[in-house]
Amino acid sequence: MTDSERLRVGIALSLFAHFLLLNEHWQVITPIPPLTISVSLELESSAVTAAQGTGFGINNPSPEAQEQNRIANMKRKAFLQFLTEVETAIHTRRFERGTTDLIGLAQCTFIIQPDGHFAAIDLQKSSGNPQLDAAALYAVRAASGVVKRPKIIGPDPIPMTVQVKYQYGLH
Repeated sequence: MTDSERLRVGIALSLFAHFLLLNEHWQVITPIPPLTISVSLELESSAVTAAQGTGFGINNPSPEAQEQNRIANMKRKAFLQFLTEVETAIHTRRFERGTTDLIGLAQCTFIIQPDGHFAAIDLQKSSGNPQLDAAALYAVRAASGVVKRPKIIGPDPIPMTVQVKYQYGLH
């Protein structure tokens, strides 16, 4: 191909490209207006009220409410501590039957009575090993009544589920 032929092909391609671009129907895209979100806040509640002429403040609870909160916190702490002690009592009795070579996890359920003894002790989920399941149930029965139930948590029965775990080196 000679130089003059290359020039003619270049001009023809350029004219063709210009023809396509000029005959294209171009649209002006208008920008989308920014999204506006309105959030309304309710500033009145039992804890936050408008102070007279000074802005917003938090009400101090009444002495009765403070005492109720203090007692509720004491009950909550005593309840959680009691459940932790029950679980510890069960886990310290896992190997009382000389079963130190077990590996697995059994899930037991029971109800803690007002006197701290357990009722309705049952194997909820088996480990797959009957010896381990029996050892776990034994540990739960052996821990029944060991932990003194605090009076502050009340006399209602407490349903409980505990996972009794066995593995080497857990003695």
